[in-house]
Amino acid sequence: MKLITTHVGADFDSLASMVAARKLYREGTLCFSGAASRNVRDFLKRHGSRLTVQTPRKIPLEAISTLIVVDVRSLSRIGPFAEVALRPRV
Repeated sequence: MKLITTHVGADFDSLASMVAARKLYREGTLCFSGAASRNVRDFLKRHGSRLTVQTPRKIPLEAISTLIVVDVRSLSRIGPFAEVALRPRV
């Protein structure tokens, strides 16, 4: 599985970066690494039918083969996906 994620507390530029990465990795699954900001959550409630973003609980970490990380400078900011990023085969 190819997973596209961003930092915990995702804001609109994070969401936009994830959507842009999805243009490059069509088979990628969008997933927040933790809770999104309130504005992003409200936006997805209104327009969520056009954009599907998973939560970490719904993603089996062992199934991730490629991790695409956007809008992040430190692994400590991607929550449960930090351990995945350190795997030799990912």
